[in-house]
Amino acid sequence: MAPRFFKHGELPLVVLALLERSPMHGYQLIAELETLFGDDYEPSTGTVYPAIRALADEGLVSSSESGRRAVYALTPVGRRSLDKRGEQLAAIELRTGARIRSAAELDRLLVRAREAARRVETDKALVVLTRAVEELEAIGEST
Repeated sequence: MAPRFFKHGELPLVVLALLERSPMHGYQLIAELETLFGDDYEPSTGTVYPAIRALADEGLVSSSESGRRAVYALTPVGRRSLDKRGEQLAAIELRTGARIRSAAELDRLLVRAREAARRVETDKALVVLTRAVEELEAIGEST
């Protein structure tokens, strides 16, 4: 038996990230997963739809009808959950080599960091941001 591609809880997180790009129906999500992970992962309705249902049960995604299909979208609670789990998503990207979040999400996060830094003492913000930049530089040097 082949090892599982996703660790526990990772597929729903990836689905959240994909829905951050734009609302999609289930088959669009499956197609996006196929594109993202290529031959390494074969998504199925038996794994993707239960992940969507679990996210909906948690209030992280909502659905609306479009023709005969349900279209899923990230809720504000889902966006906050995704933002809190950015480190976990980055680990999935590193392990799989897939770029799950887009540059737009990075830009949005940088704006949030700037706003948050303005609300704290300058010396404390400088310590945190300097550490973050050093870590990013170290990652860039190792790739």
